[in-house]
Amino acid sequence: MTSRFNPDVLIIGAGVAGLAGAGMLSRAGVRVLVLEARDHIGGRIATIHPAGLNVAIELGAEFVHGRPPETFELINDSNLKISRIQGEPFCSSEAGLAPCDFWSRIEKVLEKMKKEGLPQQSFDAFVRSLRDPQITEKDKRAACNYVRGFHAAHPEEISVQSLIEGIEAEDEIDGDSQFRLPQGYDCLVTALNDKLDREHSRIQLNAAVKSVTWKPDCVTVEAKSSTAAEQRVTARKVLLTVPLGLLKSDDRHSAINLDPPLTAKLPALSRLRVGHIIRVVLVFRSRFWTELKADGRTLQKMTFLFSDDEDFPTWWTLYPIEQPVLTAWSPADSAERLSKLNDQEICERAIQSLARVLHISLERCRTELVTAYTHNWQTDPYSRGAYSYVASGGSEAQRELAAPLNGTLFFAGEATNFQGHHGTVHGAIASGYRAAKEILQS
Repeated sequence: MTSRFNPDVLIIGAGVAGLAGAGMLSRAGVRVLVLEARDHIGGRIATIHPAGLNVAIELGAEFVHGRPPETFELINDSNLKISRIQGEPFCSSEAGLAPCDFWSRIEKVLEKMKKEGLPQQSFDAFVRSLRDPQITEKDKRAACNYVRGFHAAHPEEISVQSLIEGIEAEDEIDGDSQFRLPQGYDCLVTALNDKLDREHSRIQLNAAVKSVTWKPDCVTVEAKSSTAAEQRVTARKVLLTVPLGLLKSDDRHSAINLDPPLTAKLPALSRLRVGHIIRVVLVFRSRFWTELKADGRTLQKMTFLFSDDEDFPTWWTLYPIEQPVLTAWSPADSAERLSKLNDQEICERAIQSLARVLHISLERCRTELVTAYTHNWQTDPYSRGAYSYVASGGSEAQRELAAPLNGTLFFAGEATNFQGHHGTVHGAIASGYRAAKEILQS
């Protein structure tokens, strides 16, 4: 590590939380060194720009949920293009394709949950307790599938209170509106990176942190580079922004050894869960699905396609952007099962699933297919999962995880967002700003 730059603060992780924190601190005149294990910044944002395709492919974060100020300030400052998601959802069943009432079924259950759900209940326990004649078993299944798909969570584990807090937080930012960045989510990463004061900040890639030794106002970090060279750097404070999967990991290849250990954080960590997701993005020769019909309506404006498929129950298009791309989404139980396969096997399962949910031949799907992309976040040594959720009984877990230790160790990342925005990019950015303010105040 060069001696010419002696940091006041070390930030572990160059995801959006780390970059947001580094930007605020460096602009305040604090010397910041960001250590990132990957060979690029952005964390769980993973954007690909394939040749010949006029839209980016996202293997990590994709959607902008609502109109959060943390995201829209960056979008407006950098003049980024944004596309609002609008169109028609469809459902697939054994009977075929049909226009979808999936969202209305979910809303019935969630509205009931907001009124009658108990803070310490799991979502599954709440659903099983429902005795409303207006809510059918089909409604309950749809709501549980929503929790699995949107929150990457097991219904029998996720906290009702956290779901309610999330809904209330979404309402404040127009959460029913969804957007995507056609040119790629990595443009938002670039916008955050551009906010760093270069005189007071450095980012080092390929620097996997192995140990953090700390005492009040004194931190020593040891990292290993891709060339196997070991490095040691000291600072007064450290901001830890790594994903929850790493904080909970006992894998010696990816876990960070803290001395003294994070004993005070163990109760919070025990009440937080790592959600698992497998996504596959398929690029085709044409938007061939628009030729299909559901109750006489074409799939020309299809946004989402929901089903009970065992591997990939949710699919979506890029509509209203008309590009020959479909995304397969496998959450929770099915993702945990598929994550044990290699990438080629996962992509093969996706194309088989598509044939099933569209009720067309597998040969037709394969003929149309150009290429497939996937990234296994569960086996990724620097993520160990997709994003976090709160287990029942964990109402204060995020706040407890976020709390600084001895004015020396600070914490950010989506799992530390206790404002109802965990599991989102804007929630991660907000946590970086919050931690930076804590460091400045200290």
